[in-house]
Amino acid sequence: MGEKSGAGQSGGVNISGTVGSVGGDIVGGDKHVGVIPAAAIEAALQPLFVSVGAASAENQAEAEAKLAALKVEVTKGKDADDGIVAKLVDGFVGLVPTAASAVVSAFATPILGAVAGPVTKFVLEKIQSR
Repeated sequence: MGEKSGAGQSGGVNISGTVGSVGGDIVGGDKHVGVIPAAAIEAALQPLFVSVGAASAENQAEAEAKLAALKVEVTKGKDADDGIVAKLVDGFVGLVPTAASAVVSAFATPILGAVAGPVTKFVLEKIQSR
């Protein structure tokens, strides 16, 4: 077992002395930049996966495919293509109209909200006003 740094400190970042501007972040653990963890995306999209069951039998497979493609795209974080996300969201709601509020709620979360660009936001507003 390693030595503890600082009096009574069991983890984190130990900085002694005067700290002015560090010019960046001080991170005491994993730092994810631009990429969203898969578990967080899975949790944010869970209500949509559940709503696929409400689609008509002939639309379920296509709705699942659109949702899987949406999951792949939003996993890219800031690099996600806003046009693709918007098209997938609109197509999914077209196949599962009862999922409209679940889609809007999912993109209201910080996880997916950070991915939504202007085109996706426009589609979400259109869905919400129906």
